[in-house]
Amino acid sequence: MKILDIALKDMLQSFRSVFAVMLMFVEPIMITGLIYFAFGGLGGGGSDGLDLPMTRVVVANQDQADATSGISAGNEVTKILQSEELADFLEVTMAEDEAAARAAIDDRKADVAVIIPAEFSKAMTVSGARATITLYHDPTLTLGPGIVKAVIDGIMDGFSGYKITADITEKQLARQGQTMGPDTLRALAISYTQWAQNQNTTEGASADPTISLRGPSGSRTPDDSPLAGILGPVMAGMLIFFVFFGGAYTAQSIVKEDEIGTLARLSTTPTPSATILGGKLVSVFLMVLVQSIVLLISSALIFKIQWGEPAGVIAMTLSMLVAAAGFGILVASFIRNTRQGGVMLGGVMTLCGMVGGLFTAGFNTPSGTFDIISRFVPHGWALDGWKLAMSRASISEVLVPAAVLLGMGVLFFVIGTMLFRKRFA
Repeated sequence: MKILDIALKDMLQSFRSVFAVMLMFVEPIMITGLIYFAFGGLGGGGSDGLDLPMTRVVVANQDQADATSGISAGNEVTKILQSEELADFLEVTMAEDEAAARAAIDDRKADVAVIIPAEFSKAMTVSGARATITLYHDPTLTLGPGIVKAVIDGIMDGFSGYKITADITEKQLARQGQTMGPDTLRALAISYTQWAQNQNTTEGASADPTISLRGPSGSRTPDDSPLAGILGPVMAGMLIFFVFFGGAYTAQSIVKEDEIGTLARLSTTPTPSATILGGKLVSVFLMVLVQSIVLLISSALIFKIQWGEPAGVIAMTLSMLVAAAGFGILVASFIRNTRQGGVMLGGVMTLCGMVGGLFTAGFNTPSGTFDIISRFVPHGWALDGWKLAMSRASISEVLVPAAVLLGMGVLFFVIGTMLFRKRFA
């Protein structure tokens, strides 16, 4: 009972602080809102008031249909880029050759050039053959080239699926002493296209069987906000950063009470130090719980962010709360007085946010070494978990980062408690 009394007292003190309320609840929404308005915001002309900027694309299709299969992969790529589903985002024109396409970018007459090489169709159908679609774009742009790259990646995945199917069929026929002639190859292409159409066509989905509209953070239908997929990772980064900041700020009440003498008076009562620290931990946990619920619901209502399936959202929320509470206790154990608090909290949380990739969550960043470094802080694991949850990954995949966060949170709390006990012994 004393643990709850201590926790409720600390919560009331935090809620009385205008700075704490602004920090934990208002700032995350405001930062995400700035990005919301930067890409059209409420002044857009779409039905949901949020529009992506138009990207001018110039296509140089140097491909010719494969003589054996009759497939024209270059024409298929061009057709998809010119489809009605992408007409609201991409303004596509054609160039005579690669030089003309590159010149259009250099002269700022277009934003992205898609250069389809010669014999691209052959590379997409013949085993062992390779070809590369080149994207040439204005280096000052990030969003438009990212959209075009995502579309091209989806198209290439489809061609890769067909090529794998063709290779498997050819090997099966070879074991039977048969060869795959042009008629068989064309029939296979038609069959694979029909199968792809059955896989991609669902109620409310795109009518184009070759492309499925999908946001960077998971599946969505065309009725969703077009920027919801981009704002999702951004809001996830802000959620993680400010929840961890809020946890540390609330845990700092131990240092404040030590300065004003109330902690010493509390220690003279028959209240074990474990109970005092337990009450502080519960207050931190409850504060970040309220903070998380408010931010999750408000961002879903304001920005139409789809956080994922309930099981994944619950797993990530609870594990993040434990990690933030434990991390807050650990950080607070190193703060000697409230004058150090602001500087230390700001420095530690900003550094962890940068290492964890929270400030670049909505953009494509190089993988490899940076991914490994981000695993050294709980923020990186939390961001990975939320991205999995928003992409509607299976609960078993989400449980991996969630379990790591739980382990980190418990470890942080144990170390922080030991440091506080030693300090106030």
